[in-house]
Parts: sequence; structure tokens; C-alpha cells
Amino acid sequence: MAYSSIKTFALLALASAVTATPCPYGALAERGALPKAEADKFFAARAERDVNIDDIKLSKREAEHAAQEKFYKRQVDLGDLLLGGGLLNGVLQPFTGVLADLDVPVPQEFSLKEIPGDDVAHQYVAPGKTDVRGMCPTLNTMANHGYISHTGITTFAEAANACQITLGFGYDTCIFLSAVGLLAGGDLVSGAYSIGGADSRVPNTLGPSLGISKHGFFEIDNSISREDYALGNQADFRLDRWEALVNITEKYGGEFGNSAFAEERVMRYNEAKNINPEFDAGVRWLAVSTAERVFIFRALPNGTHETLADYQNVAPFYLNETFPEEWYRRADAYTLAETGTDIANLLASSSEVTTPGVNEGLNNFVPLGIDLGSVTPTEATCFLASAIFDETPGFLAPGLVDNFDVVEAFLNGAVAPFFASFDCAISGYSQPGANASSSTAGVSTDCNILVNGVYQC
Repeated sequence: MAYSSIKTFALLALASAVTATPCPYGALAERGALPKAEADKFFAARAERDVNIDDIKLSKREAEHAAQEKFYKRQVDLGDLLLGGGLLNGVLQPFTGVLADLDVPVPQEFSLKEIPGDDVAHQYVAPGKTDVRGMCPTLNTMANHGYISHTGITTFAEAANACQITLGFGYDTCIFLSAVGLLAGGDLVSGAYSIGGADSRVPNTLGPSLGISKHGFFEIDNSISREDYALGNQADFRLDRWEALVNITEKYGGEFGNSAFAEERVMRYNEAKNINPEFDAGVRWLAVSTAERVFIFRALPNGTHETLADYQNVAPFYLNETFPEEWYRRADAYTLAETGTDIANLLASSSEVTTPGVNEGLNNFVPLGIDLGSVTPTEATCFLASAIFDETPGFLAPGLVDNFDVVEAFLNGAVAPFFASFDCAISGYSQPGANASSSTAGVSTDCNILVNGVYQC
């Protein structure tokens, strides 16, 4: 290896090390608290690292935008964008027609940033009696800090923007998650949805808006901290389930990481097969339950040490639905492609294959014939696509079943472009099944204030 290569490698390694430490080495250099020679080495390393990384990011972004423009033209030529949308230069385009009032999310700036820090507009405020909270700890946390409406009634754009701002998740990942929330139980025309159960503050333009806690779409069996639908209130936090996870993490140095969740997800899977007569472990379950777990160790670590998901940083989200003290979001956007890689790794790390299928009564598990023995990152990303394109119709609210052309227009314009580069085997969308319109409304928690994992009624 040439000397210049060794020097570059050493500088990049130094910059990576000093910028990732929980006690920011760079802050000492910037305050003049380091010897001059040491500070000069730091600034030189950071400058070279930033130049190299910025060049790589710019090249990748330009390639992505070129691919997006090609896909956009294809969609226009095929007539797929009848109500607008589509992705150009990394930004969703406006919708038209019945979706003309649907605001679209916008890309947010990414950098290491303390959340909420000293921002007076985003300090914790406990929810009031009429404020809705549901089964997603991070959405509840965003509402408690005012990054989405404190009422718990949010929108497609607001939630996707807040996801980027608070967690450092990518534009693509956040749009996917908010789109699932909107389709799970919201009002597609206005973009509004409840992060808990059905609520009169959400319009019913195309039929009843049931809230994202409605079982079967966003809310699935095998949750980390919520009960299976057939066994209790699927929106309420369950301290016993959380404590079981904590006990498992103790085997892995207290980390809520891949190893701990590889064990925990198998335990929950087998438990549900044995005691839940309606356990539904289909493609949607596979996508949501695995993504839920990888998001824990990608979103909740402190950004100053973003590979360490420990109790100090994870527990406040679950037990008190608040950001930890002196907590920083991720410095780099976490993308759908990275999500797929992590899902594939989680599946490969599990001690046994958790075969997708459904319980038709106890001791009568019917497998779906999906082989999880060796899943690639691309295939895992396509599980996410399948969950929304193939699985959506079977769990739509009654009003959306009767307006499926609007659903297709939304999916074409807001979600499909982000999966174009993965070449997922989805040529069209399934039509609503016979049971789609029989969905019941979601439920909110019996109480909405959590203190150390216990509801304060």
C-alpha cells in the first residue's frame, strides 16, 4: 500500500473515531481545549473525511435522481400518475384531482443534532385527556414533544417530516412509514390520521377513518410491547413484555441489538403460535414485525454513538414516551435499502426459521409456503413493498375499498417510486378481498400518560 493511501486511511480512521465518540472529541478541538498539534491533526482528518464522504454522497444522489427521472417518465407514459405525485430530484410532486389537498412531505436536512435540546417549542408536555396516543412509542413521543400535533391527530406530511427531523430516518423510509399509517386508518383525501383509535377530528371523506391501532395493517401480532389483538387491547403498553425483552438484552451486554432481537422475535413467534388462535404471520407481519425491531437499534441509540442501543437511550421512548436527556438523532439518513439489509441480517441471525403462516385455531398453524431460509437484502426490502402493495387491499377501511382507484393513484404517486430500483416482483396491486370491508375501528389506550411504564389514570 502506498504511503499516500496509508495516510488517507489513517486520517479517515481518526476522523471517524473522533466524530463518533460519546464525548465529542471535535468539540474539544473547536473550543481550543486540545494541544495545537493534536487539534491540527483532527481538523485535517475531518476535512479530508468530509470531502471524500461528500463526493460519494453527491455521486450517489445524482445517480438516484437520474433513475427517479427515468421512472417518472415511465409512469407518465404508462398513465400511472392519474392523480399526480411521482418523484423528481428526490422530491415528491404535488397530487391533483381528489388528492389535490394532500400535502406531501419534503426532504429535511440531516446532521447530528440534539433532540429536543433546548428548543422551547419541543419540550415534553404530558398528553391531555382528549389527546390520542396509540401503540407506536416513537409516534407517541413525537406527539408529546410537539413534533407532530399534540392531539395525536397528524397528517401524511407532518409525520413523515417529523420522522426525518427527530430520528434521522431517510425521506424514503419516513414516507413509507407515514403512507402505511395513512392507509391503515386515515383519511386519504386530507392526509389526516389518528396515531391511536378512530377519532372524530379525522375527516371521513371516503368513509370511516379507523386509526392506526386498527388490527391487521400497521398494528400486527408479535409486537415488542403490545398484546396480540385476539388476547387484549393491542394499543396498551405491556410492561411485562418490555421486561421480558430487557431480560434478554442482559445476555448481550445490555444492548437492544440484532442478537437480542433475533432471540426475542423467535420467542414471541412461538408464544403466539401456541396461545393465539388467530395468530396472523403473513407477509405484512413479516415486514412490520422485523422492521419494528431493526428500527429500535437504528433509530433509538444516541447519535453520538449510533451503534449502541442501550437501556439508557431506548427505555425512555417506551416507558415514558419521551426523548432521553442529551439525546442526538442520527447524523446520516437511514434508508429503505439499509432497512432491507438489517431485516435480512435479523432473519439470518434467528435461531430458527419463523415460517410465515396463520393459526386457524390452536394447534392448527397453516404455513404460507414462503422460504425464509436465505433472504437477500433486496428480497427483504421487497417484503416491505409487498406489505403495502399486495397486502394493503385486504385490510383497507370500508370507504377505501369502494374507492380503490384513489388508493392505487396514491400508491403509484407516493410509494412505488421509492421501490423502483429494487426490481420487486410486483406488477400490479391486489384487489380488496371479501373481508376488507369488515374491519373494526382501532382503539386508543385506556390512559394516555405513561410514567415508568405504568399508565397514570
